[in-house]
Amino acid sequence: MNLTIGVYQSRDASGGYRWTTLALGPHTRGREGRSTVKLQQKLVEELRSVIGELPVQELSYFQLPRGIRLERVQLELDFKRVRTGTETPRLSGLFPLILEPRWRTRDELMTIAYHPARQHEWFPVDTGASLEEQAKVFFTRAWAALEPHEHEELRSNRKDTLKALAFVAQPKSLLDALGKKKGPWDDLEDEDRRERSGGKKKQKKSGGGTQVLHKLGTHLTLQAAEGTLDAGMPRSPYREQLQLLLGGERRTPVLLVGPPGCGKRTLLKRFVAEQLEAEGFQTHRNLDKVTEVWSIAGKRIIAGMSYVGDWEQRCLKVLEDTRGGRRILFVEDLHAFGRIGRSRESDTNLALFFQGALSRGEITLAGTVTPEQLQRLETDAPSFAALFTQVHVRSTRADETLRMLLHEARELESKHRIAWSPPLFPVLLEQSGTLFSGSALPGKALDLLRELATDQGSPGRELGVGELFAHLSRRTGLPDFLLRPQERLVQEEVHEALSRKVMGQPEAVRVACDLVARIHAGLTDPQRPYGVFLFTGPTGTGKTELARALAGYLYGDASRLVRLDMGEFQTPDAVARLTGDAWQPEGRLTRLIREQPFSLVLLDEIEKAHPSLLNLLLQTFDEGRLTDASGETADFTHTVIVMTSNLGARRKPAVGLGAPDARALELDADRAVREFFPPELFNRIDRIVHFSPLSRDVGEKVVEKELARLLSRHGLVSRNIFVAADEAVKRRIVEESFDPHLGARPLKRYLEEKVGQVLSEAIIRGPQALLRLFQLYTREGRFEVQADALVPREPLAQGFELEPLLSLPIARLREKMLEQREVVQEMRESEALGALSDQVRFHLERLRAGEHEHAESLFTLDAMRMYLEAFATQLELLARAPEEAEREMIEAERFGVERVGVDRWSQGTRIRLFSRRALEPVKAVSREQMLDALSEVYFLQRILRGISSADQHVVMLELLPLGQWRQGASTGSLLTRWLCSAYAHSRGELESFAAHLPGGAVVSGGARQLREFLHLSAQEPVHAAIKLVGPGVRPFFEGEAGLHVWQSSGRLPEIVKVRVHEANAPAPAELLALHAMKLQAFHKARQEGVRPLPEDPEAAAPVVRAYRFEPPARPGTVSVLELDDYLLTHSGSHRVRTPAEALPALWRLRMSERVTP
Repeated sequence: MNLTIGVYQSRDASGGYRWTTLALGPHTRGREGRSTVKLQQKLVEELRSVIGELPVQELSYFQLPRGIRLERVQLELDFKRVRTGTETPRLSGLFPLILEPRWRTRDELMTIAYHPARQHEWFPVDTGASLEEQAKVFFTRAWAALEPHEHEELRSNRKDTLKALAFVAQPKSLLDALGKKKGPWDDLEDEDRRERSGGKKKQKKSGGGTQVLHKLGTHLTLQAAEGTLDAGMPRSPYREQLQLLLGGERRTPVLLVGPPGCGKRTLLKRFVAEQLEAEGFQTHRNLDKVTEVWSIAGKRIIAGMSYVGDWEQRCLKVLEDTRGGRRILFVEDLHAFGRIGRSRESDTNLALFFQGALSRGEITLAGTVTPEQLQRLETDAPSFAALFTQVHVRSTRADETLRMLLHEARELESKHRIAWSPPLFPVLLEQSGTLFSGSALPGKALDLLRELATDQGSPGRELGVGELFAHLSRRTGLPDFLLRPQERLVQEEVHEALSRKVMGQPEAVRVACDLVARIHAGLTDPQRPYGVFLFTGPTGTGKTELARALAGYLYGDASRLVRLDMGEFQTPDAVARLTGDAWQPEGRLTRLIREQPFSLVLLDEIEKAHPSLLNLLLQTFDEGRLTDASGETADFTHTVIVMTSNLGARRKPAVGLGAPDARALELDADRAVREFFPPELFNRIDRIVHFSPLSRDVGEKVVEKELARLLSRHGLVSRNIFVAADEAVKRRIVEESFDPHLGARPLKRYLEEKVGQVLSEAIIRGPQALLRLFQLYTREGRFEVQADALVPREPLAQGFELEPLLSLPIARLREKMLEQREVVQEMRESEALGALSDQVRFHLERLRAGEHEHAESLFTLDAMRMYLEAFATQLELLARAPEEAEREMIEAERFGVERVGVDRWSQGTRIRLFSRRALEPVKAVSREQMLDALSEVYFLQRILRGISSADQHVVMLELLPLGQWRQGASTGSLLTRWLCSAYAHSRGELESFAAHLPGGAVVSGGARQLREFLHLSAQEPVHAAIKLVGPGVRPFFEGEAGLHVWQSSGRLPEIVKVRVHEANAPAPAELLALHAMKLQAFHKARQEGVRPLPEDPEAAAPVVRAYRFEPPARPGTVSVLELDDYLLTHSGSHRVRTPAEALPALWRLRMSERVTP
């Protein structure tokens, strides 16, 4: 039965809807929600259940009264007239009224009025009187007893309206009331029926008349009605073909065939939206009158079905839900129907089950497949596949895709509130075609645009080419210079980066560099992998290490290495394990590449693989693609394939001829490779790279790298243990473990057994502390560890003058600053400053007498005197800044204005005689400026006693990274770089600096050279020293002496020791050389067991500050810094670009340390 009822719809401030049925009497229902379609669905379900239980005579309620309408009236209700003591004496506002015509008699019509939320309270409307007056009289009495919150719910916000709700329901029939006469054999039939059904009652339909479909599938028609279905743009002729095949009375099963990404699913979604519109849903708003399209998957149908016959029973219910011609099933994995359900005991599958109903026209199926998946379906279930009409969908052209991109961009702009830069779209189209060749247009371009909006988009931001390349770099792992063809590739940097990881193989590194250059130039074959290489040579020579280094450099992370040990694929089922079979369609290799197509595939020890596997590789090397047993294709065009082999390396030299040279080894390897590989496979290998045995010099470098890896293990890092090792450790490891014939593998085993064991014992037996420093050394033929607990530096006990001022408002800070002017004036007139003047005169006389050693002291002390004068002037300007701004405003007002009349009717124009724009604006004094000035006053008070001493105004700072084998390391210390930058720009002037870089290089110079080093050099120092000159620099930096610890989840922890040297310390370059000599002497004495030991320049010291900071991914952006300053007992969180930005606030507080009387 088709029914139509009236619904009152209101909206709240948050955008939610409330529906209330009208004129249903005792069957009135209400629903709330944010989607009108879901509200309609839930309300219709509830009404259907009500109607199904009602007697026939009560169905008259469920007819929409003709002429029902909504009126909004303005009411002023005074409840005091009818009820005293009410909490709301008056109620006013706009209220909705429903005017419903009703038959008073068979010939006479009347109209009643009621509020939609209180339909039991109604009054007859007198058409000759004012509706407002009638409603006022009636509702004054009816609503007097209501609570205040109930009054608020009665008002109208002018967003309410009436809607007609049409639906189909099945009421009770008169025949249902008749009892069924029971026959003599009915009890036997009932028992038989119960046995066949397992004693279960028949499941009632729910969810819009379905038993299981609403649980297994997705209602695409409902999504289209809600407006949440992404239907894309219409495409001809496919829309007409689908409308002809699926939109008519006699529907035909359809199979859309095309490459992945060509828009097959979007075409079906477009059909759903257009079919909904063609069936007039916008007019009648009744989902029962339209064709329903459900999305379902075969895997979901059989999910959880573990017993024989379970999934068949579920499929029967799906057929019952689908029969009738009003539902279409869109099957997501139709290509797998020939295999889903099949087991070792039975060949029954979903294709066989649905084939009968599909051939009889009882159900309609639609699906999408690629050509490979179609071939798989035709092989597994040819009769089932023949029932479908195939529609072949091609990829879109560039101009069509560009129009789709612009259409999608407009949708994303309104959704994410972003803007697009016009040059982005052609670049995005080009990059998607280049990088994602495994997919087709327009899918890959549209997906990339959506990812860019989600990943990079923020309200008000414009997305352009730069954001696109940043997103592509993160997604693919490819560095920015490989994505941008106009970027310059510096091959020396590539060679250096790979050489740091792979030692002693210059030819192999050069081949890897050539590959990077070809990828950057765009000269690789787009239909093949980037490169196919065969690495041959003895074990332990760096073949796997070069593959790992190349994966890290090309794809941004060494985890992009897909490593397959061919020793595991020696049996005849090797191909099935890599590409899948009937029981496990998803192969191991194809799955890994589909998950991450930008990776390096390492086929380790290829000579151990089964011969059938080599034939499989032929397709991959030649076409750059591999299809698994389910018909899914993996794209290898953006991978690098590396095979490793020991072919020819195990051959022993002839007796009496000695060790073969490198050329002879290469010839042997070439001969063995040609004998092993079939000619058609050998010819598809781009390059055979020979790895030579390692020399002793190379072995020492390998020791450095492997030892650094060992000392950065999780067990040490997680316990905050920092390890340093001397040169004697490296020499002993090389002497006892290195074998040129066996490569680096014995070395790694030696490190695990010897060094790892010693460190394990030190962790257990050593001092337990939050931070520890281990020094690894050798003595008397064994490894030993000196373990030191790192303790925090003792906090300053006197307190700080600035601390109570930090929370004061700016006005109170200004008053405090005015008070400090008097303090500065007293300092200028103090005896200490007078003694400073005497010292200046003394050094000046000695300098004039020819004693040039007094020149530096004269310059330092005179600079201190001039600094005091300049600071006093600066403090005066800061204090008078507000008064100066006010004075200039008064001066501008003094000139007044003049009124100039245009004509006798106008009032004229006011012209200011002195324009305020002519005044130079006075900058407001910030809180930071005031606190800086106050802290400077307190600091000058503290150092006033020794202000005439030239040693107080010169300081030498040494920054020494400890742990993780910093000597000769391939990378420097980023924390040392940050601290150098912070110290150089904090106080005083930089006189000179020197720094040791990785590899032994030294840079030195003045302020300009340091600035160039910090901003232009990509290297970080491993040891640095800077000399600063300025008022009070030594007492200022004394608080920095000690250890600075930085921890980050993205890289190794760092610990930097800062030493504050005397003013007469050697120059920075000499200081670094002196440190190396002292360190060498200490290591030698400790190794020889000399007692007492000389000074250890790398001895542990108290911890001054601890940093927990993740460097930002993009330069210029901020990240969270968690900082603990033990000297100041400060712990806080800051948002900074580098930790150096948080230090000035701490230094400001430390400068105001209270002076002990």
